[in-house]
Amino acid sequence: MSNVLDAIPDEARVLIIEELERRNPALLAELRATDHPTNEQSDGVVSGVLAPALRENFGPEYVPNEYGLAVERAIDAYLEVWPIYR
Repeated sequence: MSNVLDAIPDEARVLIIEELERRNPALLAELRATDHPTNEQSDGVVSGVLAPALRENFGPEYVPNEYGLAVERAIDAYLEVWPIYR
């Protein structure tokens, strides 16, 4: 069975999984058990996991460092595959 994370390009998927393992392993398990995320799950990934990782990796003048840029790309990759419709 394919899961939510399988649809995301490799580099972004690895980063998202690492951040989920660190910050919200329960959400990671949920995403591995389904083939389409709910809006709540997507909010958890983007706002609850990746946004804090990005904020923690700002440098001077709020410019993201190298890891912060990778997090930005991961956010973009996730939302490209799983846009959040309201």
